[in-house]
Amino acid sequence: MVNPVNYQLYTNEGVRFVTIEPVYEEIAGGDLFATGRYILSEADTTIGEIRVDGEVVACEWNGNAKLANESVNRIVEFINEYDEPELAGYLD
Repeated sequence: MVNPVNYQLYTNEGVRFVTIEPVYEEIAGGDLFATGRYILSEADTTIGEIRVDGEVVACEWNGNAKLANESVNRIVEFINEYDEPELAGYLD
C-alpha cells in the first residue's frame, strides 16, 4: 500500500469509517522505505497505529477509540491483500 485508503470496518456497534495511511521513511539517496507501520484515523482524528511484520502485529491506541482484536485482524488482512489500483498494471 502506497496511498492512504478509506476502509469500512463492520463492527457489532455499526460501521466505522477508518482511513489507513502507510508510513514511509526516507533512506539514503532519497528513496522511500515501507516501515510496516500504518496510522489509523476516523473522522479526521488519529485513533492509533498498527505495525505489521509478517504475522506479528503491534497496536498503540489514542484515547477511547481502541479497536477489538477481531477488527485489527480484519484490517491487517486487508492490508496484506490490498492491490494498489494505480500500481496493479505494473505487477504483471
